[in-house]
Amino acid sequence: MAPAPYGQGAVVLGLKEFLKSQSAGEIESISKINYVPSQQGFRKREEYLKTILPKSQSLPNGFPSVVEGPLSWTASDLTEEDWLVHLGEEDVESVEGAVKSYLGKYNNVNHVSTETFPISDSLRAKMRKTVSNLYDRRGFAVVRGLDSSRYTPIERAVIFMGLSSYVGGKLGMQTLSRTGLAHLTNLRPLYAEGLIKSPGYTNVHMSFHNDTAHIIALFVAGVAGNGGGSMIASSAKVYNELAATKPHAIKTLSEDWKLNSFSTHDFDSEAYYERPLLWYEDGRPILFVARRPFTGSNVGDNPKPLTLLQAEALDSVHFTAERHAIRVQLQKGDIQFMNNLAVVHSREEFRDASVGEGADRRHLIRAFIKNEERAYQLPKHLDGAFDEIYPEDIPSSEYNFRIDPFNFAALSQGPPATSPSGTNG
Repeated sequence: MAPAPYGQGAVVLGLKEFLKSQSAGEIESISKINYVPSQQGFRKREEYLKTILPKSQSLPNGFPSVVEGPLSWTASDLTEEDWLVHLGEEDVESVEGAVKSYLGKYNNVNHVSTETFPISDSLRAKMRKTVSNLYDRRGFAVVRGLDSSRYTPIERAVIFMGLSSYVGGKLGMQTLSRTGLAHLTNLRPLYAEGLIKSPGYTNVHMSFHNDTAHIIALFVAGVAGNGGGSMIASSAKVYNELAATKPHAIKTLSEDWKLNSFSTHDFDSEAYYERPLLWYEDGRPILFVARRPFTGSNVGDNPKPLTLLQAEALDSVHFTAERHAIRVQLQKGDIQFMNNLAVVHSREEFRDASVGEGADRRHLIRAFIKNEERAYQLPKHLDGAFDEIYPEDIPSSEYNFRIDPFNFAALSQGPPATSPSGTNG
C-alpha cells in the first residue's frame, strides 16, 4: 500500500497517528533492523519517510542548529599530528624503569597509580597532551612507540594501567564481579558454537556505539592477520549533520527508548529500562547509542520492536558516523584513548592469522577510566549506570584482574560476562 502524501492525512492526525493508519505489515517490514546495518533497508526507510514528513521541520527545544569547535570534525580534517602521540627512546626507558620499580614491590596490578608508576617529566607532558586531545581537540588519541612483544603479560598490564593512570586516575569495573581489565579477542573458536555472541568477543563487524565509560582505553597486545581497523567518528559532527538534514531524527533520539538491560540470563524476562539516546548537556551534544539493546544479544533475543522513526534514526547515526569516521590501523603496543562522550566508535570485521594457544591474533586489553578533573557532566539518565562502573565505595585495589586471556584453564570457567550497565556495541 503506497502511503498518502503527508498533507493529505498526517497533518490532521499527527505523524505518529498517521503512521499507525498505514499498512501495519508494510511499516513493520521496514522498521526491523539487524545488528549489522543494512544500507538498502536504510535507504528504503528514508524514501518512505520523505513522502510523509513535512518539508519544514524544527529541532526540539534546547537543541542548537550547529555545534562548533575542534571536537566537530570529519576524517579529511585530521592529520596524524591531531591524534598521534609518539614515544621516543627516553620515554620507553622511563616506562620500563617504572615497570621494574613497580614489580619490585608488587606481584599484581591492583596498586598501579601515578604514585607507584613514576615516569619522567617529558613523558608526563606527553600524557597531559593526550588528555588535552581527548577534551580540547579531537576526542581521541593514540600513544605509539611501545613494542608489546618485549613484555610479559603482567608487565604489559602494568604498563597499560600505569600510563592510563596519567590520563584518568579512577578505574572503572567492567563486570559485576569487579573486572578491571577486559580482553577483547575472538573467543568463538575456544567455545561451543553459538555460546559467544557479544560482538566484542567475536571477529564480526561492530556497529558504531558507545560503552558505559568516560574514557575507553585500549592496549594493543596483538593484531589481526587481516582487517580489524578501529573506526572513530565525532559525535558533534554526527549531530550537526542530522540537525541540518534530519531534525526529526534529533527529536526521535532525544525521546525515551526502551532498552534491554542485559541484566538477566532469563530468556523470557522483560528486563528493560527507558532513556534517550541523545542529550544536549552543558553546551555539548552527548550521543549514547548502541544496536545490541534493540537487536538482541547473548543474554536473549527479545528486543522491543522499534518504530519506523526509531529505526531510521538509529541507522542515520551509524551511516552518518561511517561517512565521517577516521580509520585507525592500530599497531602492537599502541594505547588508544577515546573520550566516550565525544566520539562514537566501531570495529571492522577481522580475521586472525591462526587460532590456538600462542597464536598471533587480535587482542586488545580494555580499561574504563575517568579523569575526575575533566569528566563531562552526565545527563541524569546516565548517572546510575556510570555509578555502577565507577563506584565510590570500592577501590580498584579490590578489583579482579585477569592478566592473560589465553590462560586456557581460566577460560574453562566460561565466557566473559557483560558489563553491569554497559552497551558494548
